[in-house]
Amino acid sequence: MKNLLKSWSIRLNLLAVAAVLSAVALPHLPWLPLALALVVFGASAWQSGSSIAAQRIPRTLTALAVLIGTWFAGGLDRWPLLAAGVMVTVFTAYSDVAARALNVGFLETANLGVVRTRRQRMTSPPVIATLTNWLAIVYVLAAAVPEGGAALVTDAVFLVVSLGVLGWTGAAILENYLHRRRVAHPVDIQVISAIRRLQPRFVIHFAGARESEYQLTMWLPYFERVGDPYMILIRDRYLYDGIVGRTSAPIVLAPAQSVLDTILPESVRSCFYVNHAVKNAQLIKLDNYLHVQLMHGDSDKAISRSPVSLMYDRVFVAGQAGIDRYHRHGVDIPNYKFRKIARPQLHDLQVGGRDKVEGSLPVVLYTPTWTGLTADVNYSSLKQGKRIVEAVLAREVTLIFRTHPYTRTNAAYQALADEIKAVIAADAAKTGRAHLWGAQAESEVSLTDCVNAADVAISDISGTASDWIYSGRPFAMTDPKGFREGYLEQFPLAKAAYLLDPDAGNIEKVLDELLVTDSKAALRAEVREYYLGDVAPEELVPLFVEEVKATYGEPVRKVATGESALAA
Repeated sequence: MKNLLKSWSIRLNLLAVAAVLSAVALPHLPWLPLALALVVFGASAWQSGSSIAAQRIPRTLTALAVLIGTWFAGGLDRWPLLAAGVMVTVFTAYSDVAARALNVGFLETANLGVVRTRRQRMTSPPVIATLTNWLAIVYVLAAAVPEGGAALVTDAVFLVVSLGVLGWTGAAILENYLHRRRVAHPVDIQVISAIRRLQPRFVIHFAGARESEYQLTMWLPYFERVGDPYMILIRDRYLYDGIVGRTSAPIVLAPAQSVLDTILPESVRSCFYVNHAVKNAQLIKLDNYLHVQLMHGDSDKAISRSPVSLMYDRVFVAGQAGIDRYHRHGVDIPNYKFRKIARPQLHDLQVGGRDKVEGSLPVVLYTPTWTGLTADVNYSSLKQGKRIVEAVLAREVTLIFRTHPYTRTNAAYQALADEIKAVIAADAAKTGRAHLWGAQAESEVSLTDCVNAADVAISDISGTASDWIYSGRPFAMTDPKGFREGYLEQFPLAKAAYLLDPDAGNIEKVLDELLVTDSKAALRAEVREYYLGDVAPEELVPLFVEEVKATYGEPVRKVATGESALAA
């Protein structure tokens, strides 16, 4: 999605420039800049309909192109449209200023029961954004009316509409600026009142990159099981809609740090986090809460033992391996900060051999991870993926190919994934085997569904491998970075796995182990308990609920113990 949005932004800028050039250089083709303008304004409204300042530069250029085209087509005879066009262009150029003003003291919410007056609703940033986006589209349609009697009427009507919309917007902007002059740190009183009525016992703080919604959504069903009121604080606008569509929990979009200082009532005692987003520190600085790091998966990746975890009051890990991982890498988190909660997400995971239909083929699950933010944590095997998949397909098996949600953020690796999917599709068409790939394996079913449907797995260094080991079934791990002899020291989970060479050259031998020999069956049980604890599936969710309740069951009291996790 990040690449998609970036490419759309580039395209809109190019279209806007093309609209201006065509309006200036090709006045005999007045329809061309109008057509381009309709595309730019329409795409902007579709992508960011509730944002006033989104795509400000291409929208400003496009409004200017329509203004130029109108001047060449009709000159002063169309002065009402020209006057309205100037207003639309100037407003668009300074829409970022308007957005800041309209957001003074306003917070966007969902599922919170905020009570606002009609006027407050009609001057909210999302409503103003919708009005001004539609105004830009109507501007293009009005300019498309041929010069003549009809144009006189439509131009006058559009001028009146523009004065109304922009006058209403200007009044709201002025009111908010005056409010800011009276109050040093404006707050949304309606939202504060709704939160006080809710009396949440804890909050979940969520910030991060685009496409990171999965990091939070994997935890939401289990927070619902806690039973006490809570609230989600979302810090980035681009994450808001994706979370709102996946939960009925109260949500507040809190873009500014100043909001955090005033929004939480005394009923809140703990704050939960699911990643190491930079904005986490803005809430952690408030020391009257217990701050708890959950992360979004348990793995031997560097992010799962990051020194950043030192700033949290509690660190929830799946098992003893999660604690030892920090200590083994010199991250001196005192033992009292850790809580072993296993993985509640595994409560529906089938342990042991899966139920098979007589005559069905063995099922292999292959889950390559993404590239990571930097090359040093790029554990993805997608470069070797085609070789792995072709070897699997040469066997009498069914394949499930599930890529990481972040794969699409890297064009080169997305291309590798697409090539692999094409190979799988061709094999499915040729043999009739019911392979799963693409949306069928990545969005229409959960990871748990994939694990329950598979007999063996091939995984990269990722949380998927840790989750898989709970099933007790055979699995292999890849080594695309070439750790070789140092692999087990870096990633102890691999003791229970069959290791692929960096180039996957031993794939046939590994497949023999997975599908025939399985010489590590006893060792897997030992490693499983080390990583995930000895917790039965039916006990996983109650354990999580118990540990969450413990974070706010007593008043927060922080005392430095002087205890070190490491030997002196």
